[in-house]
Amino acid sequence: MDKLIKFGYCSKPHGIKGAFSFHLFNTEESTLKKGSKIILKPSSETSSISEEGEEFEIATISFGNKVIATLKDVNDRNKVEELIPFEIFVERSSLPEPDEGEIYIDDLVGLEVRNPEGKVIGEVKGYYDNGAQTVLEISGEAEMDLPLVDHFFPEINIENKFIVMNVPEGIE
Repeated sequence: MDKLIKFGYCSKPHGIKGAFSFHLFNTEESTLKKGSKIILKPSSETSSISEEGEEFEIATISFGNKVIATLKDVNDRNKVEELIPFEIFVERSSLPEPDEGEIYIDDLVGLEVRNPEGKVIGEVKGYYDNGAQTVLEISGEAEMDLPLVDHFFPEINIENKFIVMNVPEGIE
């Protein structure tokens, strides 16, 4: 397997016929569709999925108020309940290349964080969605979580592996 990108998680079944209620981080531009291969990893010991993760194929998926999906060879609620809770991943190589001026948020993890003067002040350790926006987890001189907005991050340079951060007042 190549690098895995976390797409979301599932902690609830949907109905009695073997469907899942997925919580995806990006439903508007999701690349998941019928036939997509996903890697599921358990998010607690109650899941029957192996620690290393297991590959499944999406049989159906519908986007609306909820994301409802079925997986190939999972045909009843009992099997769904054995699998949940889990996290949903996709292999990076299976995703299309981003358009000009676009990035995959996961590609920011590991980038150097520099202040506007160019001094290295940390690294992007991770990210999460707080329901309103993506938040980057920064570690280095100070540990902080900041929303990924132009005010805090005016420049992202994937090619040279750095991101410029306007350090909030009182942090430096």
